[in-house]
Amino acid sequence: MHVFLTGDRQIGKSRAVRRVTEAMGLPGYGFRTQFLTRERGASSLYMVSPQGEPTLDEAHMVAELRDGKMRPLTERFDDLGGALLREARQHPEGLILMDECGHLEKNALEFQKEIRACLDGDTPVLGVLRKDQSWHDFIKNHPKVRVITVTEENRSEIDGVILKLLRQKKEEA
Repeated sequence: MHVFLTGDRQIGKSRAVRRVTEAMGLPGYGFRTQFLTRERGASSLYMVSPQGEPTLDEAHMVAELRDGKMRPLTERFDDLGGALLREARQHPEGLILMDECGHLEKNALEFQKEIRACLDGDTPVLGVLRKDQSWHDFIKNHPKVRVITVTEENRSEIDGVILKLLRQKKEEA
């Protein structure tokens, strides 16, 4: 079973991913994203490995604020994101993390191909989906995926629900 969380911004989806990863005691592979705001309000989005300290350099920048709008660097999603997911598939003992799949990746078709390959595999995937993105349909409709909406009402017990689903799959393997 693969689990993806969705819900409103700042509701605790990424925090739940971090807590569950720690509770599972498995190495996390895949990617996480991180914003960085620099001088004069310039903002960039970086894609980094969930292991170790994040590398916030130009090679890891996948989107940047230009003309008041966040603009994707689609080739970097395809190249860097694809490489991180291919690497993650080489570690069946771990957990594949995808935090977060948002709107910027909608034209990153190679990246999406690598997501599909992860979902078709047996290594558990734990990810975050930004709400209301049509390109997520193949993720949401995948037979191995369970999508959980995080709300203020359920966020205190969401870790237990996710752990049960992911551990169930690991025990069956």
